[in-house]
Amino acid sequence: MPGQLDSLANILENFSKPTPYFFILVFLFLVIFIYGLKTGRGRMILNLLSLYTAIVLTGLFPFREYLFKKIQIKEPYFIELGLFTAIFLMILFLFANSPLRSLATKSRGHTFQVLFLSILILGLFVSHITVLLPAEILAKLDNPIFTYFKTETAQFWWALAGVAGLAVLRRRGE
Repeated sequence: MPGQLDSLANILENFSKPTPYFFILVFLFLVIFIYGLKTGRGRMILNLLSLYTAIVLTGLFPFREYLFKKIQIKEPYFIELGLFTAIFLMILFLFANSPLRSLATKSRGHTFQVLFLSILILGLFVSHITVLLPAEILAKLDNPIFTYFKTETAQFWWALAGVAGLAVLRRRGE
């Protein structure tokens, strides 16, 4: 029990010294949460599915080297970030105009469900973005809060949490 209390005290201590990165995370969370309250649980589920699909397709993209050669840019991770963003937006558009759009119909869901999905989306999004960033930028993110996102173990748990979260969420009355 004392070890658990030490861990809790450590976590609370990390949050007692907020950094600009922490405020960026809070801002992103608020944007996602307000968007979720406005659009509903179904649209949030579509966003999460689009995020998973974009992560997979970005990793499988066969023309990455061609882009690196054709687009002469000082920081190649911008190409990775741009590719991920473009694929995510494209998949989101395709899902919204496919039979999956029935998921996004006015199913508002409870505020708790939107909050839960917002946390899952933010966690998966930030953990994937940290994969795309170079080591020198990650070194600047040496805040203890980012250890919950940037390690391989954290990335695995965020990915698993999203799948488990979708399995747990149910429509009312089911």
